[in-house]
Amino acid sequence: MKKLLFLTILVSVSFCQNNKPKFNFDKLKDPEPKWPIFSSPFTSGSFNDSVLDSIKTVQINDEGFRIQVFATRERSNAERLVNELSVLYNEKIYIIFEAPNYKVRIGNYIDREDAEEVRSFLTNKGFPSAWIVRTKIDISDELN
Repeated sequence: MKKLLFLTILVSVSFCQNNKPKFNFDKLKDPEPKWPIFSSPFTSGSFNDSVLDSIKTVQINDEGFRIQVFATRERSNAERLVNELSVLYNEKIYIIFEAPNYKVRIGNYIDREDAEEVRSFLTNKGFPSAWIVRTKIDISDELN
């Protein structure tokens, strides 16, 4: 009985292996993808002047630099420092939470040299641990 079962399985497996479907790979064609159309107010020809005039603000995020002045685990300490810095320096000041710290960062600088000038200023004003951080910045103010 075992021999008969083994013989049946062996014969069926051997016939299955010999029956390969024929496939012509030359007939295989991928459909052309339908790419989206991108429009930008910064490229010519995509918007007319009336559309550009109706755009009030444009916010662009890009890589740049900020100066990190302080890091703490308590938001109240970060807010207190923001109030002090806003009197001292007329620049955007951010509180950024990266667990477990609240980080106080100043400015949006495209050039590292500009950030270095502000870092030196802050160092002279009593923030010796200020350092430059490469991060995403808001450059919409730089365009105006």
